[in-house]
Amino acid sequence: MKSKYSLFSQVALAGDLPEYNLKRGDIATIVEHYPMPEGEEDGYSLEGFDVPQVTLEVAASQIIPITQLQQEEMILVKLRQLSEARLLQLEDFLDFLLQKQNSEGGGLI
Repeated sequence: MKSKYSLFSQVALAGDLPEYNLKRGDIATIVEHYPMPEGEEDGYSLEGFDVPQVTLEVAASQIIPITQLQQEEMILVKLRQLSEARLLQLEDFLDFLLQKQNSEGGGLI
């Protein structure tokens, strides 16, 4: 099975890991890949947080590419500039897009 992420690439956490005092968006480097059988989630070892000499093992769903994090941050900046009325319109449109995607078999984003 091909790894979703390359060794030594940088990734960001997709969510908080309070047990390690790490937050969504914290960046680390992949130092090991643990391929799993079909239907199971691959694992990765991460290093390089602001925690010296700590290697953290995570599932693939717990990390995202840095480019995705940057894109999400740019979208949030734009969202914060919208009026409340426009935010409601956007929310309705997003609901429409998600319903369409799910009906086409696209699943979640």
